[in-house]
Amino acid sequence: MQPDARDGRLGPDDGSEPSERLVERMEDEIARLRRSMSSHAGIDQAVGVILTMGRMTPAEARDALHEVSARTGVTTARLAELLVDYPRTGLLPAPVRQELERQVVLRRAPDEQ
Repeated sequence: MQPDARDGRLGPDDGSEPSERLVERMEDEIARLRRSMSSHAGIDQAVGVILTMGRMTPAEARDALHEVSARTGVTTARLAELLVDYPRTGLLPAPVRQELERQVVLRRAPDEQ
């Protein structure tokens, strides 16, 4: 929840919450948002890797990412890390590689199959 100056819990030094606690809550929120932004960036990069593997829309690539995660038991965040490193290393665990290839083929345009 974004703080709002009209929110009574965030009032000026009216005794409702010590300033130190307010600062601590805001710092926690900033840290959470930074982690979220970093995670989303990795997932977006992984979607880009999947897009290079087959002609599909970004939405289809994102669906493929989530499906591979669900079918292999690898968290989406970890899968994104693996996929972002894949073009550089050429390394991808066999179950992940097989499921990713399957998902790409399923989503590939009919004229390419």
